[in-house]
Amino acid sequence: MTAQIAAYGRLGADPVQRQSQAGKPWATASMAVQIAEGDDAPPQWFQLVAFGRVAELLAKHAKGDLVSVAGRLQLSRWQDRDGTDHERLQIIADTVISARSARPRGGKRREPGQ
Repeated sequence: MTAQIAAYGRLGADPVQRQSQAGKPWATASMAVQIAEGDDAPPQWFQLVAFGRVAELLAKHAKGDLVSVAGRLQLSRWQDRDGTDHERLQIIADTVISARSARPRGGKRREPGQ
């Protein structure tokens, strides 16, 4: 059974787009979601992973942008070279929708690599 999720949050970094060995696009980004209410409540961070057209849409966003994401949750576990165990909660995105920009009015969108 797959856990479905819909989340609304702010990107913590510019998305990184890559190509698979088969030439298909995929992208990753971090997203902060405010789960608990209150000014002192820390956000929950998720790693977004998107493929194909959804990856291309995600890559058009920038750090600070508000996005709405729907997809499935996936917990990734691995061990680094030092033997330390790690876990990362990921959202495998089926949709990514712009909510609104964090840039002030009249501000220009920064192109990737600038």
